[in-house]
Amino acid sequence: MIAVASKVVSTCERRLVELGQVRVTKAARRVSRKWKLDQRLAALVVQEADEILGGVRGFVLTFKKGVLTANAGIDLKNCPPGSAMLWPEDADASAVRLRKSLERKSGARLGVIVVDSRVTPLRLGTVGLAIGVSGLAPVTDHRGTSDIYGRRVRVTRTNVADDLASSAHLLMGETGERIGVVVVRKAPVQLRHAGDSRTALLNVSRCLIASNLARPPRSPESGGTILRRTPFSSGVDGEAYAVQDERVN
Repeated sequence: MIAVASKVVSTCERRLVELGQVRVTKAARRVSRKWKLDQRLAALVVQEADEILGGVRGFVLTFKKGVLTANAGIDLKNCPPGSAMLWPEDADASAVRLRKSLERKSGARLGVIVVDSRVTPLRLGTVGLAIGVSGLAPVTDHRGTSDIYGRRVRVTRTNVADDLASSAHLLMGETGERIGVVVVRKAPVQLRHAGDSRTALLNVSRCLIASNLARPPRSPESGGTILRRTPFSSGVDGEAYAVQDERVN
């Protein structure tokens, strides 16, 4: 298993943005005022987020590619001054390209995950998140098996990709460690070429946390509206959203 920091992938894919080149829109100014963000960062959040749900001072809660994340995954940390790093455009595709290249050169069968960090509700600190997956089954389904007392498991699944991402994130660190790649050996994973990070997504209506937000995000299949400049493919089931620029009051 190869775990690669999302910032390494984004750097290779030229996703570093000079803040001085960012155009600040009216929507960005509203986001900036409401949650006390730099206007240029707010403009990137508006550009990159599929939906804006709320925020606290300095951070906006966004829905991006089926994931609840802060500031649409945009990061200023470990970027040159005056710049910001965006998520890879398609982290799953990036993971596929990297896996195929490494398998071709090494002759080994590999799994690759692209790792970013996230926060967990009501928990302090960051953990790992697999935003791109290739070569492994991201989720292990335990339904139908039995626990140690013989009770039939009805719900439980393990998000293997995120567990691996958290293990790698612990070694990669968040500051000056400069560890962009982690090799994971003997992990209990199912290597297979089918499957990507979208396999681990959960519909909003079935999510304990997202479905109970004051204003839940719209799942891609709901045909909801988003804060976005142009129509786009959801990346989950290919349906396009309608477009509005009026979510932030």
